Amino acid sequence: MKQTLTTMVGLLAMAAVLFGVPAMATSADLPDAVKKLIKPAQAEGEATVFGTTMNPRQVAMMNKGFNSFYGTNIKLNQVGGRHTRKRVEVIRALKNNVPTGLDLFWTSSPRALIAGDAIVKFDWAGQFGVPKELMEGEYGIKTHDSYLTLVTINTNLVKPADEPKNYDELLDPKWKGRIAMPRSPSPWVYFTYAFGEEKAQKYLETLLRKQEVKTLPRYPDVRSRIIGGEFAVGLGTDAWAEIAKGAPVKHPDVDTVILAARGAYIVKDAKAPNIAKLWGYWVVSPAGQKTIHDVRGYSLVSSKSGYMYNYIQGKKVIDIPFDWRMKNEARLSKKFREVLREK
Repeated sequence: MKQTLTTMVGLLAMAAVLFGVPAMATSADLPDAVKKLIKPAQAEGEATVFGTTMNPRQVAMMNKGFNSFYGTNIKLNQVGGRHTRKRVEVIRALKNNVPTGLDLFWTSSPRALIAGDAIVKFDWAGQFGVPKELMEGEYGIKTHDSYLTLVTINTNLVKPADEPKNYDELLDPKWKGRIAMPRSPSPWVYFTYAFGEEKAQKYLETLLRKQEVKTLPRYPDVRSRIIGGEFAVGLGTDAWAEIAKGAPVKHPDVDTVILAARGAYIVKDAKAPNIAKLWGYWVVSPAGQKTIHDVRGYSLVSSKSGYMYNYIQGKKVIDIPFDWRMKNEARLSKKFREVLREK
């Protein structure tokens, strides 16, 4: 059953209250299970988190936020790239007893990693006392609410009166040849949960064949091409950080917001499992939420200082359950990948 805005935000707001850790933790603030990890984590020295591509300034911000929280001197390597390709590499490496070089996989789609026995189960709620609502199955911890179905517009190319107010308006002939989106089936998996499989397929086919949408290899490619003014509308990426910097882009008030959590998962051969666990605890604390918000505009919708909290107000919010994604993602991804190839 789809969660209503009131129910979902109520649950997450309660979670935020329960998990009220100050911006800079002291030993008294932290659960014993977390405190016990700090010394061995410091001995590990560094960890690699795969998930989001960041520039050196952003990586430095992540390091500062993490180390200020725990009073440590640990190096975080924050790296990104194509998740589909990296999942395959990680699974193959583990099967061949080759080190993956990763400690955490930060992603919205862990299904293949679970099937490939590439990540380990960890009871974040039971071990650290974080709210159960933040658990992603038996493996991950929900770090922020994903953006894979957001609409972005270039404000120099789209007049306020023309801003789309719902997804169907993107099928208007005036947008023909002016829309860019990632060459990924993931947004259409989420559309299926929100609108039904038949409508999701028909909508995608219309975008591809009648609207002549431009498909691009990576999500950041969409964002950059919208900011650069090559396309008027982007589907499937966020631009919160760029908006904050004054870029000519915005997220119009589309009436429906489809959420799918992004989570952190400990890689099976992690060389720094203690750092990985500390990273997961930190990132959902108020301090961690502030850091990822400042770095990339990410946040849980329960974080009142976050862009997503403000954006969802007054809109229909559809939160896609983890179990539904794990059950339906493989079949739907294959189906929509074929539709994208048939363009």
